[in-house]
Amino acid sequence: MAGVVIYAKSKPPETLFDHTRAVVGNSLSLLKEYGNRINSSWPESIADLSRLLRIVATYHDLGKNYTPFQNVLRKSIKIDPLAVSSLDPHIPHSFLSTSFFLADASDLGVEDLYLKALLTRAIAFHHHREIMEKLVDPDNELLKEVIKEDIQPNYERLDFMKELGIILNRPGFKGIKRVLSGTWDSYWESVVRNNPEYQAAYTLLAGFLMKADHSASAHLPAEFEPFENTKNSILKYLAEKKIDISSLWQMEILDSIREKNVILIASTGMGKTELALLWNGDEKLFYTLPLRTSVNAMFGRMLSVFGDDGRIGLLHSTASAYLLKEIDESDKQAGEMVGLIDRAKQLSLPLSVSTADQLFTSTFKYPGYEKVYATLSYSNVVIDELQAYNPEIAAAILWGLKEVTELGSKFCLMTATLPGFYLDFVKENLRDFVIERRFLPVSKHRIELLNDNIIGYCDSIVASWKEKGKVLVVVNTVKQAQKLYEELKKRLKNESENNLMLLHSGFILRDRSSKEKRLLDKDNPFKGIVVSTQVVEASLDIDFPVLFTEIAPADSLIQRMGRVERKIREGKLNLEKPNVLIFWSDETSGVGSVYERSLVSGTGKLLENYSGKTVSEEDKQDIVNALYYSDNAKKVKEKFEKAIEMLKLGILRAKNRDDAQKLFRDISSIECIPFTVYEREEDAILKLVETVESSKERVSRLRATTKLQGYTLSVKRSRVPDSKIVKLIGSIAVINIPYDAGTGIQYEEEESPFV
Repeated sequence: MAGVVIYAKSKPPETLFDHTRAVVGNSLSLLKEYGNRINSSWPESIADLSRLLRIVATYHDLGKNYTPFQNVLRKSIKIDPLAVSSLDPHIPHSFLSTSFFLADASDLGVEDLYLKALLTRAIAFHHHREIMEKLVDPDNELLKEVIKEDIQPNYERLDFMKELGIILNRPGFKGIKRVLSGTWDSYWESVVRNNPEYQAAYTLLAGFLMKADHSASAHLPAEFEPFENTKNSILKYLAEKKIDISSLWQMEILDSIREKNVILIASTGMGKTELALLWNGDEKLFYTLPLRTSVNAMFGRMLSVFGDDGRIGLLHSTASAYLLKEIDESDKQAGEMVGLIDRAKQLSLPLSVSTADQLFTSTFKYPGYEKVYATLSYSNVVIDELQAYNPEIAAAILWGLKEVTELGSKFCLMTATLPGFYLDFVKENLRDFVIERRFLPVSKHRIELLNDNIIGYCDSIVASWKEKGKVLVVVNTVKQAQKLYEELKKRLKNESENNLMLLHSGFILRDRSSKEKRLLDKDNPFKGIVVSTQVVEASLDIDFPVLFTEIAPADSLIQRMGRVERKIREGKLNLEKPNVLIFWSDETSGVGSVYERSLVSGTGKLLENYSGKTVSEEDKQDIVNALYYSDNAKKVKEKFEKAIEMLKLGILRAKNRDDAQKLFRDISSIECIPFTVYEREEDAILKLVETVESSKERVSRLRATTKLQGYTLSVKRSRVPDSKIVKLIGSIAVINIPYDAGTGIQYEEEESPFV
C-alpha cells in the first residue's frame, strides 16, 4: 500500500506529508522568533525543547492514516475510498497517533517513562473529542480493536515519513490507556502531582504543538514578525499630539521597571497606556480591557501609534462586526479583514488588543487551554481596569496571571483604583514586581453628597446643561436610567432629540453602536445630557464638566469621576461649586442587586467626610483603600477568596471553551432579538440566517453574521421565562419583551441583567 496518497485535510485538499511538514516548520520558526524567551522558561531538568517539539509535531497526525478517517476525507474531496471498513470513523486520530510514537520512543531516544508520558499526552490531546473518556475506560476494547485491525496492517502507507527523518516501527497498543487515563489516581496524575516541572513542560509542549498545528491548518506562520523600535514610534506619536517628550515621567522610570512585572496605580489621563507600551518594548503584547467599546477604541489608538500593516489584532466576540465596518469605510478589501481575524484568533500577532475573556477563560482549563498559556509564556500582558470586573472574574484573571508568569510571562496591571485585597493577593502570590503610583498634581473634583433621589433633580440637571454645555448622569440600573431619561425628556420637550441621550447595554447592538458612535465623534462632539449606567466607567474617552450620579462603591464612583474634566492634567480649577453630585438615599437603585449593600453604605460614610470639599487624586485612592480594608468589603473579599480557592483546587474547570466563557462571565446568557424588532425586520433577518447557514463564501457569512448580531442583545437567561420566548432561530431567541430604540429593553422589575 506504500505510495497511496494520505490526506490530512479536505477543504482544501492537503496531504498528510505537506501538513506535517508545515507543522514541523511552524514549530521551529516559533522557536526561532521567540526562542530566547521560550527557552529561558523551559524546565532545565527536561530534555531539549526543540527536539521534543519536533517529535510531537512529526507524530501528531499519523493516526489520520486510519482508513475510515481517510474515507471521510476522500468522500469530501470526491475521490474513491481506500477500502470498505466497518470500523467506527469517529475514533480520534490523535489517540491513534500515540500508537506510532510509543512504538518508536526508544529509537527516538525517549527512555524516561515520565518524558514518554508527557510526549504521548501532548500528541493524544492536541485535539479534543467527547469520545476520548470512553476510549480509555478499562473495559472498552474499541481502541485496541482499531489499532489491531487497521492501524497495524496499514502503517506502511506512511512510508513517506522517511523524508521527514522518521522510519516507523509497527504501531502497538501497549501502555496507551495507562498513559492517557485522566483520573486523579492515574499514572499521569501521579507524574504531575509529584513533579510540577513536568506539568509546566506538558503545558508548554502541548500548547506549542496546538499553536503550530492550528496555524499550519490556517496556512499562517505560527508568529508574525515582531515590531522593532517601538519606543521611537511611541515618542513620535506623543510629539505629534503636542506632548513635551523631553520630561516624560514614563521615561524617567523606564529603566527601573523594564524587566519586572508592574502594578501601576495612576490617575485617569496620567498616561498609563504610554507607560505600558514603553515598558513592553519590542516584546509580544496582549493588551486587555473589560469592554468591547474600549477595546475598539484602543485598537484604533494602537493603529495610530504603530501603523496599519496587519500586525495589530482585535480580539473580542464582535470583532468581525467592527472590522467589517472599518473596511466598508476605507479602501481596503474584505479579504484583508478576514486575514486579520484569522491572525488574531491564532494569537500570532505581535500586538493584540482584547477583552480579558479571550485570554483568561483559559484559567478554567478547558481542553486546549494550553495553547493560550503557552503563547502567554513568551508574551507580556497588560490588564487595564481590573476594578471593573466582579470579584470572581478578577480572581480568574489574577490566578491566570500567577500561572502564566510562572511559565515566563510578564504583566503590567494598571488601574486608577485597586481594592486592597487584590493587591494583597499579588504581593503573596506573584513575583518580581514593582508598584508605581502616579497621581495628577491637580484636584479636579469638588463633591457634594446629597441625601435624596436623583429623579427629583431633573431641573438641576437641565439648568447645569444650559450653564455648562453638557452633563453626564450615571445611575445604577437600566430601569432607573430609563425613568430618568423620560423625566428629562418631558422637561426638554422639543430640545430632547438633539440634546438628550440614553446609553446602556440593554439596546440591540445596532442601536447601541449608533449611540456610542455619536457620543465618541470627535469631529462633531455630542453636546447635551447623557444618561447612562456603568458602561461609561471603563476606558471610554469622554469628557464632561459636571457629573450627577447615584452612589456606588468607591472604586466605581471614582471611575465615573474620571469622565469629568478628564483632559485637565495640572493647574488649579475654579471649583466654587461642586462638579460631582452624588445621590444617596433609600431610593438609590441597584443597592443589594447590582452592588453589595455594605459597600455602598461604607462608601457613603467615607464620603461624608469629603462632602463640599475638593478631592485630590490621592484622596480617592485613600477612600478605596479604607473601604476595601474595612468590614464593609467582607462579602466581596469572601467571594474573591472562594473563587481563588476553587481555582487552586481545580474545582472551577470547564468542559469546553463555551462553558469557560459562561464561568468567566458568571452568567448564563442568551442572544435575543426583541419581538418588535423581529416583526419589523423579519424578512431581512431570515435572509441573513439563510446566508449564515448556507453560503459557501466566508466573507458573505461574516457579513451576514455581523448584520444579524446588530439585531441582538445578550440577556441573562433567568430573566427570560420560557413563556416569553416566541421562537428560536438557531441559538437566538426571539423574546416577547417590550423594546424601543430610544429607551431599550423594558422590564417590569428594577433588577436588570444589564449594566
